[in-house]
Amino acid sequence: MSKIFGERYEVLEKIGAGGMAIVYKAKDLLLNRVVTIKVLREQFVTDEDFIRRFRREAQSAASLSHPNIVSIYDVGKDGDTEYIVMEYVEGRNLKEIIREYAPLSTEQSINLARQITGAIQNAHENHIIHRDIKPHNILVTADGHAKVTDFGIARAVSSATVTHTGDIVGSVHYLSPEQAKGIQSNEQSDIYSLGIVLYELLTGKVPYDGETPIAIALKHLQQEPVPPSKLNPRIGKELEGVIMRAISKSPEQRYLSAKELVEDLNHIQAGRPIAWFNISLAEDPEKTQTHKGMGKALAPIGVKDSMPAKSVSKKRRLWIVGGIVLFLALLGGGIWNYMAVESTTVPDLVGKTVPVAEDFIKKAQLSLDPQFAYEFDDKVEKDRIIAQDPKADTSVKAGRAIKITVSKGSDLGQFPDVTVGQMSKENAIFLIQNAGFTGKITFDTIPNATAAKDAVIHQNPAPLATWPKNGDIHLTLSAGPQWQTINMPNVIGKSSSEAKTILVEQNKLVLKIETQVSTTSPEDVVISTTPNPGESIQQGAEVTMVVSRGPGPFAQGTEAQASNSQITVAQLFGGYISSDTKKSKFE
Repeated sequence: MSKIFGERYEVLEKIGAGGMAIVYKAKDLLLNRVVTIKVLREQFVTDEDFIRRFRREAQSAASLSHPNIVSIYDVGKDGDTEYIVMEYVEGRNLKEIIREYAPLSTEQSINLARQITGAIQNAHENHIIHRDIKPHNILVTADGHAKVTDFGIARAVSSATVTHTGDIVGSVHYLSPEQAKGIQSNEQSDIYSLGIVLYELLTGKVPYDGETPIAIALKHLQQEPVPPSKLNPRIGKELEGVIMRAISKSPEQRYLSAKELVEDLNHIQAGRPIAWFNISLAEDPEKTQTHKGMGKALAPIGVKDSMPAKSVSKKRRLWIVGGIVLFLALLGGGIWNYMAVESTTVPDLVGKTVPVAEDFIKKAQLSLDPQFAYEFDDKVEKDRIIAQDPKADTSVKAGRAIKITVSKGSDLGQFPDVTVGQMSKENAIFLIQNAGFTGKITFDTIPNATAAKDAVIHQNPAPLATWPKNGDIHLTLSAGPQWQTINMPNVIGKSSSEAKTILVEQNKLVLKIETQVSTTSPEDVVISTTPNPGESIQQGAEVTMVVSRGPGPFAQGTEAQASNSQITVAQLFGGYISSDTKKSKFE
């Protein structure tokens, strides 16, 4: 029997574990949805201060509502076990993606960084600092949607972690200098950690590493990072400037807010210049002033060159001539080197995973372009290569970079229900396309006695089924009832409800009802029909039914009516009734 927390959350499987909690995938039995439960480890159970702090911070983080933040649904206790119920995200953490795919392309990295920064901005605006931003706490779905988790929990854990273990909170590779010093962290601490994550996305490495946590922490305090473009030349200077500003050792030299950082990332993605970066480039490159946060040592602006203008001009001409000579020499050498490089054959990478493809590329003395393209593909399994450039068996020079396109698997979605309410063919097509399905739609038509013509009565895929966005779709439409020529049923003398059943339900006729005063037919009895009983009529045609509304043959009226009624009855028996004696001859 599986464990159920709080008589509501049924554990389905264990999906992870950390220093603070064990993580389970569970089902919310009340709301019938899948959730994530983080169950605190036993060493925290006896620390009442920590539990109180933990609940307060978790409840505070539960107030956050942002598409890039994992929502907190509930905080509870089951016996001695404290737990948090969170949104379940189907995907992998960013650290796993970095290990497998880094360095990522500039576009991929900026897209992820913008989402993460947006989450941090929302938290900061609500006075919540994460304090433990790292790839392990960032979940990414198959379509590249990032969600930051564990907001507000790091602060609650900090004191307890130091008390229990003496360790520094969070992964030391992403720790800000002020956190390493043990002083109070602020919004700039989150920005620093995010800068480290962006550095790692683009280079595949963290800027500071070492054999022990203390050694790494000291590097955060003392050592200047290697500019990321040294590790990945494809990183643009503006993006490098953004990273270096984010990971400045002094909080004052970093971005003042996550909003400023995301604005610069937006500018780079849109190809627009960053104002503060362009100002620094506009200065004379021979000057060496330090731009705030850029981490480059430059001489003060305004210090005049002591050399005469004529000497400077002559010196510059010599530099220009020398530069041209050097350029031509390098160009010639480059051509010679290119001609001297051996040729090799491009291996077939289609269908292989990226790690396997890297082995083939290495053996062929080629390199893999780190900027992978990703596409949905129904036929190629997720994370396998679906295309390459140059193609297999092409002869190229050794060292050539091979571009690849990697499958994201089938693009799936929940197929809508188009059979409800006798939905028309046109409305069904609109609903399907509006849900993002682009596959070919085919139709067949069958008679149906109850559905209107061209109404959808069956569908494949089934309603709410998970289906490829470009998968084939088949709809069955109603041809409407198949009418036949029949003889008009005889319903005269029957009650109106009985006649209606015979005419409408059994014989598929359209009924019009009229009423008429009658002294010969009882109330609610059919007097006549049009057409007459036995006449030919097409199913689906309109017929008229006349119904008596009384008073009928047995109604009590005036004394004369009663007398006439008695005479009539007597005459039926061959006798008479005397108006004087009121006795019949049968007495």
